[in-house]
Amino acid sequence: MDAEQKNMLSDGAAAGASVHSSANNKVVSTVWNGYDCVFSNDDYLKKLQNGDIHHGQNTKAEVSTDNPRMSFRRRGSHRSLDDFGWLRQLNLRSDVPSIEEIRDWSFDTLQFEENILVEVFISMLEFYDLLTEFVLDRDTLKRYVFAVMHKHRKDCYYQRTDIEGDVSVIGTTANASEEDCKSSDDGHHVLCEYHNWYHAVSCAQVCFLFLTLGGADQFLESKDIFCIIVGALIHDLDHPGTNNDFEVKRNTALAQKYHNDSVLERHSISEGLNLCARNPELDWLKSFDNVEDRKYVENYITEAILATDPARHATIVKEALAFVEEGPKAYDSVTSESLSESVELTQFDRANLKHRLFIGRLFLHSADISNPLHASFDVARDWAVRVTTEFSRQASKEKELSLEVTSYMDGLDSEYNIAKVQISFFAFMVQPLFDVVGKLFPNLSHLNDWGEANCDGYREVIAACEKERGEG
Repeated sequence: MDAEQKNMLSDGAAAGASVHSSANNKVVSTVWNGYDCVFSNDDYLKKLQNGDIHHGQNTKAEVSTDNPRMSFRRRGSHRSLDDFGWLRQLNLRSDVPSIEEIRDWSFDTLQFEENILVEVFISMLEFYDLLTEFVLDRDTLKRYVFAVMHKHRKDCYYQRTDIEGDVSVIGTTANASEEDCKSSDDGHHVLCEYHNWYHAVSCAQVCFLFLTLGGADQFLESKDIFCIIVGALIHDLDHPGTNNDFEVKRNTALAQKYHNDSVLERHSISEGLNLCARNPELDWLKSFDNVEDRKYVENYITEAILATDPARHATIVKEALAFVEEGPKAYDSVTSESLSESVELTQFDRANLKHRLFIGRLFLHSADISNPLHASFDVARDWAVRVTTEFSRQASKEKELSLEVTSYMDGLDSEYNIAKVQISFFAFMVQPLFDVVGKLFPNLSHLNDWGEANCDGYREVIAACEKERGEG
């Protein structure tokens, strides 16, 4: 065994994963939602389907490094997420989708190789001819977007290579040191099943749909549209896979730096804008050479990203309700007093900066929690298992550090509990927000219908589990 293999074994074990090497393949095991799992390639799946390997057999699978996305199966004899089709085995697309495909509610970022999503992002800006309008150099912008991609935490489905071509360590943040969690560009690439590059592009694409299909672009200036799409891309940059509360409870350097206020959001803003400041080759901000324009862009992106802090959810909903129920003047002076009955919707005032900024804040927050509303239940539950995996890891880490355990993140070790959480999340957070979004932008009023349909899918999972237990 060479030095590199020894390092991989050592680092993998420290991070909660084990890595074994052979001549042409690597064998990887990890933990997924509290269950021991194995990553596997297509050959393994074929053997499993042909009966050469029995489902639940305690065996490791060889992983081909040539296959960019690896599937996995949980070990154990219990009913698995795979039985309900939650865990998709995808052959990643390497073609650049058309703008018509991107501009569709069925679009699924998880189906594409990560590099392709760079072109997807730029295509959305080109749809509005923003590169031409702001004299943005395409190569500079493309380098910036690639830098953003590399700075995001690694997706759990991938065994990627870094810029030098060395195999990145497969691991998690569960046992990573604080130093390892500072930044993903220091060579310590950790896993983020949810808060990764795919989530970033997904949010940008959903914002793009809000603007185009939702008809919101008519109320915005070109600078606003640019800020919304770019802000969505960097809103979770360098996210550690845990939440603000975890930073505050640990009294981390970031929590101290940002005085416990929207810690991770402020960190992402800083990281995203500093990419331009640190490297002239990435500096698209220089296209806004007018001081006022540059300040406008930086401030708009900052305010929009801060709105993605879940702690600001109630404020966002309250502001939106004020606009719906009392019109623009009431929104301009919204208070905590109860609002009167609904009246005819008054359109946004494009000349009012406060209205335009509100749309950006509303859209980034809405896109950030829009996965339960995806047109495909397959996609919605894929995101669900991703985010609950991160939740489970945080709960485990909180126990390990003797911190107060975040209740909704604990016990997510089965499809039954995950389905319950998803239904509750939709009912108490997503549905009320998108009810008012649909009133403000009628072309978006159908989204909650898809959320309801996805909840029906989760209810079927719950019913099947209860029937198996003899509770039904």
